[in-house]
Amino acid sequence: MRPYDILDVFTDTPLTGNPLAVVYEADGLSIERMQAITREFNLSETIFMHAAVDGRTPARIFTPAHEMPFAGHPTVGGSIALGLRSGTDHVALSLPAGPVDVTLTGDTVRRAEFDAPVLPTAEPLAVSAADLARLLGLTPADIAGPAMRMSSGPAFTAIPLASVEALGRVRYDAAGEAALGDAPRAIYPVTPTAGGYQARMIAPDFGIAEDPATGAAAVAFAAVALQSAPLGEGRHVISIAQGIEMGRPSAIELVAEVSGGALTRVRLAGEAVIVAQGTLLLD
Repeated sequence: MRPYDILDVFTDTPLTGNPLAVVYEADGLSIERMQAITREFNLSETIFMHAAVDGRTPARIFTPAHEMPFAGHPTVGGSIALGLRSGTDHVALSLPAGPVDVTLTGDTVRRAEFDAPVLPTAEPLAVSAADLARLLGLTPADIAGPAMRMSSGPAFTAIPLASVEALGRVRYDAAGEAALGDAPRAIYPVTPTAGGYQARMIAPDFGIAEDPATGAAAVAFAAVALQSAPLGEGRHVISIAQGIEMGRPSAIELVAEVSGGALTRVRLAGEAVIVAQGTLLLD
């Protein structure tokens, strides 16, 4: 039997944000078993916590489709859950993408903040505005610039849109995927707002229709912002809202540091609240 928590992540309000399952005492579970348990929870992601080794907790993250080397919402939520169970303000994780050290703050609602284990990259994709519009059920006038292949370990396709109104009209058409070539089928339509950015995540690559909050994509977007905003030298705080159209509003915060025209550090932050606890009756 293995205990688990369910949290809502990138929010301070239960039943909003992005739900997450955190499974403890995961030692002995095979990759196939962890994947099957993830499908059983049927959430965007599940994180499995193993016994600590030299003060660092090995963790594995799965979507319903496959394992992820790094993902933001499981790292935020899993670290907050571990911190609440152990009464600590610091959690050291070991992810496939690398070590992550998480700082926790807050009393009633906990907040996690950490450096991304991989600095993001981005490059333009040779896909026409007409093809991008067809893919998203929009018009070419709704497309605000070239699509970008961006990565923070996992890879995504960012598509800049002209307005929040256009973002709300996105209706993904899988028949248009051929135009993407080998670009990732994790689609991140995004548009600037008065307070930062608003985004969606259409995620057939993850085995889900849409993700309410995608921390790894937010980290990767820092590389897009560096090129398209563009970000100047110094420290930049970037706020990203996601999940609005799903009725799961989520708030993601990035701190991007730029030196010599390049990203030197990207820090991800967000809140989470526990909404359920239980026990898996599984070996």
